[in-house]
Amino acid sequence: MTTVDPRPASLRPPLDKEPPGSADRPAGPGRPSWDAFTIAGVAFGLVVVLVGGFVGYLATVSDLQQARAQRVLYREISETLHDDTGPLGGNIKEGTPVALLEIPDIDVRQVVVEGTTAAQLRDGPGHLRNTALPGQYGNSVLMGKAWTYGGPFGRLDRLKRGQSIRVTTQQGEFTYVVRDHKNVGNGHDDVIAPGGAHQLTLVTADSRLRPGGRTVVVADLQGAFQLAESGRTTKVRADERGTGGEAGAGMALFLWAQALLVVVAATTWALRRYDRRVTLLLGAPVILAVVWALYDTAARMLPATL
Repeated sequence: MTTVDPRPASLRPPLDKEPPGSADRPAGPGRPSWDAFTIAGVAFGLVVVLVGGFVGYLATVSDLQQARAQRVLYREISETLHDDTGPLGGNIKEGTPVALLEIPDIDVRQVVVEGTTAAQLRDGPGHLRNTALPGQYGNSVLMGKAWTYGGPFGRLDRLKRGQSIRVTTQQGEFTYVVRDHKNVGNGHDDVIAPGGAHQLTLVTADSRLRPGGRTVVVADLQGAFQLAESGRTTKVRADERGTGGEAGAGMALFLWAQALLVVVAATTWALRRYDRRVTLLLGAPVILAVVWALYDTAARMLPATL
């Protein structure tokens, strides 16, 4: 038996039915599915972007860093030369500016620091610690990068016999004349031995893509040589020979790579749960900082003279 509600229609409760138009309303968009192919594609794209960014970092940012370091070193060596306090030999602290190198024919004007590790050559050409300082008796060996961080020695192969090289130290200005230009393989360390006549040996990597040896320019001192203070080291570490990267950089790179994975994963998770604008505002600077540290560490793994 059907019961009729005696109340007026305006006072009756609404019937249980869908609101008008609800049947035509499209369902809300769902979250995209992350299958194995999508994850692999995103990972591959991320690797490509990172590699491309690293090449750009080496080609541009590293040059700017080296230029800044050279400005600081130039002010420092100018003050020491003016105050007559520049090093004359003996035990010189690594990283100390020891000379001003000028090679007009290939447009080189660089401050030379003491030491030839990958870290020191980022600032400019370095002086091999167990060899004579420029202008002194013996073989004075200077190493420099061929491409990254300004590539100060990138055009050594253009030097020709008879061209001049000028070096200024606390003992004065010295002129060298190019005698020889050659390529030698890694492990042939006779070219960087401290003995021999009073000469200048410039060393860099023999290739910008895959160095397998050294490009070497030898120049003879013109005029009298100067004496050196005693106390010079007679041995150098393996990482000072210009053919390897910085010690410990591999482990540091592994840790920074892990940090990048964690930061990217956390940012991706946050983008799916919280406001995207806020997440990007907070996450982007962190990602950029980790990527910068990753690139800087990867550059330290490259051969010191590259």
